[in-house]
Amino acid sequence: MKRIALISIIILASVTAFAQNLQVRDFRIARDIEKSANGKFSTTHSSMKPYRTSPQTEMSDSIVPMSDFVAYQLQNDDIYLNIQPVYELNGLYNFARKNDFRIAETAGAIIDFSLKGKLNINYMLTETYGYKKRVSLHEQLAELKPYNFDKIWDFYNDKNLARGFFMEQTFSINYTPVEFFSIEAGNGKHFYGDGRRSLLQSDICNNYPYLKVETEFLNFKYSCVWSMLDEGLYLRDLPSADWGYTNMKSFQERCKYNVTHYLDYRIGNHVNIAIFESVMSSKFLSFEYFNPVIFLRPLEFSMGSNENALMGVNMKVSFSQKNCIYGQIVLDDVIVGQLMNDIKHRLSSSYTGQYGWFANKWGIQGGMKFFDMFKVKNLDCFVEGNIVRPYTYSHSQQELTYTHAYKPLAHPLGANFVEALGGISYFNDEIECALEMSYAIVGCDSSFNSHFGQNVFYPTMDAYQPNQNNIPVSSYYNVLLQGIRTNVATVKFDFAYYPLKNKALSVFAEIALRYNKNELRTDKYLGVSVGVRSRLIK
Repeated sequence: MKRIALISIIILASVTAFAQNLQVRDFRIARDIEKSANGKFSTTHSSMKPYRTSPQTEMSDSIVPMSDFVAYQLQNDDIYLNIQPVYELNGLYNFARKNDFRIAETAGAIIDFSLKGKLNINYMLTETYGYKKRVSLHEQLAELKPYNFDKIWDFYNDKNLARGFFMEQTFSINYTPVEFFSIEAGNGKHFYGDGRRSLLQSDICNNYPYLKVETEFLNFKYSCVWSMLDEGLYLRDLPSADWGYTNMKSFQERCKYNVTHYLDYRIGNHVNIAIFESVMSSKFLSFEYFNPVIFLRPLEFSMGSNENALMGVNMKVSFSQKNCIYGQIVLDDVIVGQLMNDIKHRLSSSYTGQYGWFANKWGIQGGMKFFDMFKVKNLDCFVEGNIVRPYTYSHSQQELTYTHAYKPLAHPLGANFVEALGGISYFNDEIECALEMSYAIVGCDSSFNSHFGQNVFYPTMDAYQPNQNNIPVSSYYNVLLQGIRTNVATVKFDFAYYPLKNKALSVFAEIALRYNKNELRTDKYLGVSVGVRSRLIK
C-alpha cells in the first residue's frame, strides 16, 4: 500500500495543467479538436473521446458557437448555464421491403452548467416516438444484427400499426479540483481510438453508468473507467411464439461490471502510442480493481480469476496537421507458441502441425486521415481496414462476453471478419455532406446449432459446459472467415442545409444502401430519409 501511495503522489506531483470542462457535442468542434491534435506543438490526445472544452472555445472561424440557439443562457466569470432544445422529425421509406414506411419524432433538451470551471454538468434527454407497419417480435429481433446500426426500439403493436418509443438520457458530472486531475460520474459511453471504428471500445452501444478518473502529466494522459453493463437478451433464449420470453433475468441478474485503463503517451511532435486494458466481471469488482494506477492482467493471474480480460495498443503518426496514419492491435487470449504455428501454416502449405487454436483471439486495424484536402477548407477523407479473428471478444461464460445490451462493445460486426471502409465529407456555414462506404466479408453461423466465431454473445469453449449450454468449438484449425461467408456492403450519403442564420435547424436527406448476401439468403435495404433536426442532435 505504501508503494501504491508513493506512485500516486509522484504522478500527481509531476502533472501539467489541462482543461476539462463541458462535453463537446458539435461534430464540427470535435473535428477541429482532432485536426489540431496533429499539430507540431499540440498536447491534445485525440484517441480519447468524448472530448471536452470550454464553453467559449471556437476552434476555427468556420465554427458556429454552441450558444447560437438557446432557450436560456447565463454567463459570467463564475457561472455558465446553457439550456438548449433539440428536435428532429423524419420520415423513412425502405424501397427494398414493401410498405416499409416509418415516421419518427424526437424532442428533448440539453443543459450545460459550469461553476468556476471546476464543477461541470452536462445533461441531454431525448424522447423519440415512431410509427411503422406492424411486425412480429421475431421480425424486430431479426433487425438486431451486428451490421444494423439502428437504435433498439420498444415497439408495441396496435392492429396494423406499430408504435414505438425510445428514450435516451446522457449526463455527466465532472469535478476538477485541480487543473491536472478530474473525477466524473455519468451515464454515457466512451470511444478509444483515432479511426472510424474501434477494436478496443467504441460508442455504438447504448449508454451505461460509469465512474471515471482522469489525469494528465508531462506527455501522458491516463484514464480509468469503472462501468456497469447489461448482458442483454440472447436469441437462443426466445421461444417460437411471438410474445413471452424464457430464461429471462432481472436487471440485477443481468448486470456485469467492467474496468478499463487507457494510458496515452505523446512521443515528440508526431507520434502517439497508447496502452489499453479492460476486464469484464460478473460480480461486483473486488477492492483490487478500484486501484486506478495498476494494470490488471498480472492481478488477474495472481487472484486466479476467470474474468474476461482484453488488452490492446493504439498508435497514431501525424505527418502534418492535415494528415495522419493510425492503427490498433487488440489481444484477447494469445499464446505465442500457437501464434507461431499459425504463421508457419500461412507461410508454408506443407506445414502439417496444429494451427488455428480457438483461443488465439486478436484483431488489427490500420487507416489514414486527410484534413482540408486539395487545400479545400473542411474537405476531409479517411480510409481504413479492420481484421478480427474468430471468437475474439467472446468468453467461456456467456455473461462475460465483451458486449452491452444487445450490442458489441467494440466493432459492430463482432468478430471473424475482414472490412474495408472509407469516407469523404465537407461542410461550410450553410451545408454539410458526407459519403461513407464499407465492404466486409464475415464468417457467419449457418444455424442456431453452429458457432464459427462471429457472434460475440455466444459462450466459447472447446468442450461442453452444462451450465452454459454451449456449442463446443473445434480446438484447432480455426481460420479467419470460417463458416458461411457473407458479403456485407453499405453505402450512406448524408446532406444537410441550414436555412436559418442562427443554424438552429437543418433540413436533411439521407440515402442508405445495405446489402448482405451468402449462400443461404440475401438481405437488401435501400432507405431514403428526409426531415428537419436540431444541429446538436446527431
